[in-house]
Amino acid sequence: MAEEETLLDRIGIYDNLDEPVPSWNRPGVISTVTASMLCFSSICVVYRLYVRVFVVRAKGWDDLFVLLYLISGLVGGISLCLAPNYGLGRHFIQLSEHDMQSYLKVFYVTNASYNVSTTFIKMSLLFQYLRVYRSGNMRTICMIMLVVVGLWGAAYSFMGWVPCFPVSGYWNMGITAKCYAFGSMNANEFFKTYVSHTVVNTVLDMIVFAIPVPLYFQQGTVRRTKVGLVGLITMGAVVNGLTIWRLATLVEHRATTSPTFDPTWYAPISIMLGALEVNIASMCASVPIFWPTLKARLDEIFVTREVTITLNRRSNRFSADGEDTIELQRTTSENAGNRWNRCPSRAASESSQSRLAEPVPLEKKTQHYRDDFIMDQVDPLRKKGAFIVESEIISDGLRRQRSKRQSRNKD
Repeated sequence: MAEEETLLDRIGIYDNLDEPVPSWNRPGVISTVTASMLCFSSICVVYRLYVRVFVVRAKGWDDLFVLLYLISGLVGGISLCLAPNYGLGRHFIQLSEHDMQSYLKVFYVTNASYNVSTTFIKMSLLFQYLRVYRSGNMRTICMIMLVVVGLWGAAYSFMGWVPCFPVSGYWNMGITAKCYAFGSMNANEFFKTYVSHTVVNTVLDMIVFAIPVPLYFQQGTVRRTKVGLVGLITMGAVVNGLTIWRLATLVEHRATTSPTFDPTWYAPISIMLGALEVNIASMCASVPIFWPTLKARLDEIFVTREVTITLNRRSNRFSADGEDTIELQRTTSENAGNRWNRCPSRAASESSQSRLAEPVPLEKKTQHYRDDFIMDQVDPLRKKGAFIVESEIISDGLRRQRSKRQSRNKD
């Protein structure tokens, strides 16, 4: 391909009209896959925002950027669903001039919103990581990545939304306009712009999804956190796989310019993979936030009775008298000197005693109360500490026996 060859020069240089129609090019496939994934992604994001804003009331910068993604994702998804009506999936050379301009307008919105969406979803994940990494090297890495992703996203988003001066020159070839990057008429520059964006996007995705991996191998990480990390990393691997696949399709047809310039015929697979990429990435950013709430509600529906034992320390010796009834009473851990009381048996002599082992008293808590349910939404990868349940066993028979003794003494 000559360095100065233009896109118009490559139209019709190869006869591809007899090529079989790929599955990706069918209007039903494009609309169905795009609409279903967009709906599922939007539900996840909206539920995440609902939990953060109305349930735990702990909204942050990560929620703002995922909201911005939701807006840009809806704009891009709707425009992609409309694209088959204007020629996406058919041969560009067979379209009327009106359909060509209409398609370029729709594709302009789709491509620009995709660039914005990839930026917002990465920044949302990075701000989410800052909730986990309160200090140290990993927090510094997250902040550096925020700057890099922000600059990269701003540059390519601007090139996507302003590919020509004036912008209308992107779809209206009848006016004089200065175009560059995504709007360039030079075939090589056009190809390099798409490939450079996809390559950098792939590398950034790998880094962003690799940042929480050290938590899995960190000493003391509980099983629940590890399971969550496995799910996040697995979904991240799917996203990376889609970006690499998209890169391969762009290289194969040199961003729809080889063997001939046919953007409506060779573009559908690349566009669809990009849409799937951002949709699944948004799920990665949303599922860890709302999953504890969803799980709790599912348990209310499908579980009638559930008992969870968190700690069980017991050492006791009771008398053989079956008439004794035992009652459990709660005590508060804040009372100083709190210990298990000795419980003499009514059937045995007063010197015979049965008691529970005496644990070390708990120190009075002075820190602010932090509910586990709330912390699960704010920091889903946190470490859960153990807690202690205290109880006191008192014999009803002993109470009655003491009451009789007191009555006799008064007589």
